[in-house]
Amino acid sequence: MTSAPETVLWTMLTGADAARDHIRGAAAESGFRATSFDEDSINIEIPFSLRKRRRAAKLTAAVRPSARGANVAWTGDSGPLNHDHFASIEEKLPEGVMYYHGLEDAALRAGLSLGGPTTLRVIVRALARDETVRAIGMGHLNETAGHVVLTTRRLLVIEASGLGSRTLLDAPHGSIEALSLGKRITGEILRVALSAGPIVISRLGHGEGHGIVKSYRDDRKERARFVPSSAGHGMAPGPRNP
Repeated sequence: MTSAPETVLWTMLTGADAARDHIRGAAAESGFRATSFDEDSINIEIPFSLRKRRRAAKLTAAVRPSARGANVAWTGDSGPLNHDHFASIEEKLPEGVMYYHGLEDAALRAGLSLGGPTTLRVIVRALARDETVRAIGMGHLNETAGHVVLTTRRLLVIEASGLGSRTLLDAPHGSIEALSLGKRITGEILRVALSAGPIVISRLGHGEGHGIVKSYRDDRKERARFVPSSAGHGMAPGPRNP
């Protein structure tokens, strides 16, 4: 049984036609060739380069209109996708075209510099299309450095080692029993109480752990406001007056 081909998903804040134009232009700037395209898809050839130690490859970008602008699904002709190709194209796109799920605003609130599109893409790759980042920090889980990301769905720790980064922790909100914060000279410590056992994330920047805990508690209060009360439900009706 063969596995489904790997897919890289982008969301762009433009119409579908403009998204295709931006992709073709960025591919050309990267030294790639947009050899053919139809109404919905762009086929891009990555030429062989001995100097860059790059094998020839072919990519297809299927572009569809979406509520935000355009969804792009990237696939390759065969084998695992080389994410350096996508990073090269993404870096050539106009500023503000890509949708990063609120990640840039969360980093700004934390006073955290994430660098360029490559770092943003490492985190965004782990997110669902409708998932939004609430808070972010940089810390260590079991001595491994990672991005600590609170979204509208989950608490994630994503290894900070480039495009091949692993997700070290994926804890849905419903699995989190409590979050607590400690402080040391080396930074803030986030303690995550899970049903499977506690997790400790250390060496967060000052204020980063606080932002994650505050955002989690604010979201929890907001969700609780919309849980319908069970009071008055399931009660037997009282006797009627004759």
